[in-house]
Parts: sequence; structure tokens; C-alpha cells
Amino acid sequence: MQILTHLLTFLDIIVSYIRNNLRNEQYNLILWFPVFQCVGILTYFSLSFEPSCISIFLLLLPTLILIAILYKRYAILCIALIAVLIGFTASKLRTALVDTQILDKERYVKDIVATVKDINDRGSYKQFLLSVEKSPTISKSSPVIPAPPFVIPVLDTGIQKKKIWIPASRAGMTPDRALDNIRISVRTKVEKGIKIGDQVKLSAKLFPLKIAPSEYAYDFARIAYYQKISATGFATSKIALHKKAEARKFQEYIESFRQYIYENLQQNIKKPHADIISALLIGKKDGIDQKTMDAIRDSGIAHLFAISGLHLSFVAGLFFVVFRNLFAISETLTLKYNTKKISAFLTILPTTFYLLITGMQISAQRAYIMVILVLVAIMIERKYRGLIAIAFAASVILSVEPEAILKPGFQMSFSAVLALVASYQINANKLFKIKIMKYFVSIMISSVIASLATVPYTIYNFNYFSISGIITNLVAIPIVTLIIIPLGIIYVFLIPLGIEWIIAPLIERPIDSILYITNAIASLQYLVIPIRTFPASSIIIITFGLLWLCLWERNWRFLGFFFIVLGICFSAAYKTPDILINADNVAAKESDNLLYSLTRKSRNFVIKTWAKQNGQNQILNHTKYSNPDKRLKYGCIYNKGNNKLVLLAYKKEDISENCDKVDLTIQLSEFDYSACNAKIIKHADLETYGTHSVWLTNRYVKINTVRSNRPWHMLKN
Repeated sequence: MQILTHLLTFLDIIVSYIRNNLRNEQYNLILWFPVFQCVGILTYFSLSFEPSCISIFLLLLPTLILIAILYKRYAILCIALIAVLIGFTASKLRTALVDTQILDKERYVKDIVATVKDINDRGSYKQFLLSVEKSPTISKSSPVIPAPPFVIPVLDTGIQKKKIWIPASRAGMTPDRALDNIRISVRTKVEKGIKIGDQVKLSAKLFPLKIAPSEYAYDFARIAYYQKISATGFATSKIALHKKAEARKFQEYIESFRQYIYENLQQNIKKPHADIISALLIGKKDGIDQKTMDAIRDSGIAHLFAISGLHLSFVAGLFFVVFRNLFAISETLTLKYNTKKISAFLTILPTTFYLLITGMQISAQRAYIMVILVLVAIMIERKYRGLIAIAFAASVILSVEPEAILKPGFQMSFSAVLALVASYQINANKLFKIKIMKYFVSIMISSVIASLATVPYTIYNFNYFSISGIITNLVAIPIVTLIIIPLGIIYVFLIPLGIEWIIAPLIERPIDSILYITNAIASLQYLVIPIRTFPASSIIIITFGLLWLCLWERNWRFLGFFFIVLGICFSAAYKTPDILINADNVAAKESDNLLYSLTRKSRNFVIKTWAKQNGQNQILNHTKYSNPDKRLKYGCIYNKGNNKLVLLAYKKEDISENCDKVDLTIQLSEFDYSACNAKIIKHADLETYGTHSVWLTNRYVKINTVRSNRPWHMLKN
């Protein structure tokens, strides 16, 4: 009884402490609105099934009634609940409106007609984003993937395989409706003069969207679904111009202008400099070769290549100064009108245009909203508050594009700017009086703060940590902000005059210095540390700690460190899978806790991802398995050292001989087998559900799969 009394007293003290701090920081409560939106969004995406509209309505109705009843007494709680509902409902609505038609299995298509939506030069090949046109000869009541027939490989009967083109109706492969967009890699010939908005004709092999190679890896299928990409593939014929665009949509004009700038840079500036400046100016970084991109990433300056506040604020500041100076020429205008407000209003137009030609990345959207709020604050003569701007930007983006929360760009952009704004008190002005020293010390402080804030998300998404970022940023940021970006903007303005080539040599030299620094830093050993993955629950706890630390102002904000440390402890305690397996790859962890490939495949994307998520630069090849065709040709029993055994079965005899001796059987190839009492992962399951992660303990065998029963993970037929 006495213990219960002490417990109630302790709880009363805690509640009073929280209530007092909330009362003193009530002006900061609005900052938590987008946080509760995130709760609703994450709840939606964490479901293993797709909720129906009826079930959501049945959930919303009583919840809204409850909110109406309790609002006067528990206003804060009700507003938080409303934010959660907005996040959840926006996610469902977004999924329903996108409704991308996903290709169910590999198909060859012949002579399809499609509209070009985007063109990217990837160096050794081009990448086209195409919008598939519906066949004019097919009625709306007979939905098909356009007129194109499909290629069906002939069964292997000992005769050389051939590709036979069969009409979709005869092949029995008519899908529910036409595909949306397809992303095609093109190594074949491309007819000259093809522009964005034109219709092209081609044949191609199409593949279903690739799901994540492991549980916490990047899920391209989900991201592609929300970009309305139905399939990926490669061209098997020449890309021929079918029809020039008679009239282009607004977005096609923007993309055409963006492509025009890119092609102009490619003509006048040498590689890879043209690709570097394209990434810095308009967000087109697909042309940067992998070696250079790896060096940029490893040296810690990849954030400079994401269009963000650095770019948008420079453009807005440049035009604001230009407009103010133009108005200052006229004494009449200066005396009669508030030219500062007019300049702020006019600055919105070029800033918006710049956002559009950058491809509207998440970081660019966030920076644009914050810059616009600065201009609006000037126009209405109100004080600008950075944290309010961040919260507003997050709320707007999450309402329109809820899936953005799952993208590394959103996580890293908002965490960095939130930490920078919240720590503005750490000012170099208090430490140094020399301006040049203030500038470089400010860069160093900002780099340290931003790096610390983004470290958890870098590790979670990319499984590495670069300790060279502070040094590299100290040199790279002044070169990029003071030289490269201003010269790049001037270059773009000179394009209509046809004299932009004058600026080209001036741009190349500072880029040379950036490339030299990144390559030098990246070549040093031990500056890039591979770190194994950790679960989503850990990153959520760390994020909550960061938010608690940054969104409050009183001393209780420092409790955020407790949650950050707690999240780190959860991360450290996480155990990576003992076995990772899909239809083509097998990897197992040995006593040294390193992953070994049993198929001797070490270069494909799946195997590389598995290795990175286990904290390895590359996977190791098991000496026991050295087949030249890189296939496991015989069964074996895996024993990690506990009392759980796993049979890797290649043929039916493996199962018949060992079934009763093991706790789990994994079927590595397609064959019929007799009944088995042990738990079994069938080969068909590996093909259908993707990568299986297996954990073995003394008490249980745990199995997780990647594919879910959600629209972006549509199961194969």
C-alpha cells in the first residue's frame, strides 16, 4: 500500500511538471501539429493490409464525435488527435487518387506508342520516362496495355529459344487496364530531335517494380507507385519519333526548358563538370558517374547537390536586391510606394519558376515554402519565426505528399534545418570579431550541427557514416555558394543572348577544385565507416528526442537527449538476420557475425544491400561453395551454434533425408517433395514474397518477408 502511495505521488509530480511546462510553452504547441500528422501517416504505412474507405469512415465518425464532445475541456489533446486523423486520411486519399496500375510479371512489348515525359543522360545510356498511350483501336470497354502485342518465350524443348510476338488478346495476358508510366533504359539508337512531349515508338522488355531487397532497405516499388510508374525495363529497338507534340502541357514546357538548360551545359562545359553544375543548378544529377558520386557522398558534401535553402535563398535574395535597386533608380517610385514590399512580391515569381525547373525535390519544396514565408513576412510587416516556418512547410508537404516522410530527402532536410534554426544561439559573432573568421567558424559550427542532426538518417538509409564532412564542407561551401552557384545563375541568364560560353571556363575551374578535394578525401581510409542497420522503432525514438530538444525552449527540452540515447541503445541491441534468402541469392551469418554468400554472388544490388545492412563493405564468399555457375548445387544444414537447425534444400532427397532433423527447411529450387513436419519456406514463396529474413534463437525461429499486401506490393499472379 505504501509503495502504491509513493507511486501515485511520483506520478502526480510528473503530471504537474508536464502541465506547468506546457502552460509556459503554449506558444510552441502549434509546432507539434505536423509531428502528430506524421503519427497518422506512419500508422497508415505500418499496416500490413490496405484499409478500406468504409473502415476509415467508421473510424472517423465516432472519433470526430468524441472530439466534438471533449474539445472544450481537452482542446490540446483533441487538436493532436485531429492532426493524426489528417495524416492517416491524407495517406489513404493519396494512395486512392494515385491508383497506379502495376505490371504483374515480365513482358515483352512491341511497337508501343508513348509520350516522353522526361529524359536523363546516365552516361553510358539514356533513361526515358514514358507515358503509355492507349490504343485508339480498342474500345474503353476492352482495357489492354496499348495495341502492342507481347513476346512469349517458347518453352525450352532442346531447340534454340526464340521470341514470338503474340497479340495480347491471343496470349491471354490482357491486364485490367493500361499501364501508367514506364521508365526505360535505352542503350539502342535514339532518333534525333526527340523532345519532352513528343510521341515515340519502341519495343521493350518490361519488369515489375522491384521491391526492397531486405526489410529496412529502400523500397523502390513504393516510391515508384506514388510517382505513377507502372514498370521499368529496357528498350530492345530503336527509339523512333512517332509524332511531334502539337501542344505541350505546362509541366512539359517546364521539363523541356530544364532539359534545354541541361543540354546547353553539356555542349559548353566538359564532363564531369557539366553534370556537377547541372546537379547544383537544376537538380539533374543522373549524369554524374558512380565513382564521382561515391566520392561526393563519402566526403560528406552530398547535401550540396540537393536543391535546398542554399539555392532558393540565393535566388530569392538575388532578385530581391535587383528589384530594390531597380526601384531605387526612380526617386518618385521610392517616395510614393513601399518598394521593399513590392520587391518582395515580385521576387515570388522568379523563385517559383526556379523551384519548377529544379524538379521540385522535397528539400526544394521545404526551402521554397520557408523563403515564401520570409517574403510574406516582409509584405505584411510581421516578424519571421523560423520554427513556425518549418512546421508550416512540413504540414503542407505531408498533407499533399504523405509518403514523403519515408524518403531520405525529407528526413535529412527537415532534421538539418530544424537543428540549425533551434541552435541559432550558437553564434560565431560572440566568439570572433574578424568577419572572415566569423564566416568560416559559422560554416564549421553549422556543418557540425547539421551533420549530427542527419547522422541517424544517413545511417538508417545508407548504412555508413562519413567523419570527413566537417573538413570538406569548410572548403566546399564557400566555393559552391560564392563562386559556382552565382556563376551558374549568370550562365543561365546569358543563354538567351547566346554568349553563355564566356562563363564556361570560369565555372570549370572551381569545380576542378571541388572534384580534387572530394577525390582526395574519399581516397583516405577509415573516413567512411560502414554501420549495420537498425529497426524503424529506433529511428522513431531518436527523431522524437531530436524534436523534443528542438521544439521546446525551456530546460525540459534537454530530456530529448534521454530519448536520443534510448534510441541509440535500441539500435545497438538490434540483431541482424542470421539468414537472408530470395529466389536467386542466399547469404548466411557465421560465428564472426559476418554475412557469407552461398551462391558466390557479390556484385548484384541485392547482395550489396545485404552486406551494407550487416555493416560490411562487401559480402564474403563462402569457401565451401565455389560452383562456377554461382548456384548452390547441394543441400546443407545451417547451425549457428544454438539448438536451431535450418536445412537449405536443393533437391527432394535433401528434404526426405533431413526433414525431421531440422527446425526450418528452405526450398532453393522448384521440385515436388513429400510431406514434412518442419516449418518450410517454399521456393514459390521466395519468388512471390521476395527476401526472407530468418533469425535463430534458442527459443524460436523468426521469419520476416518484404512483400506486403499493399497496392505498391501487388502480389504476382
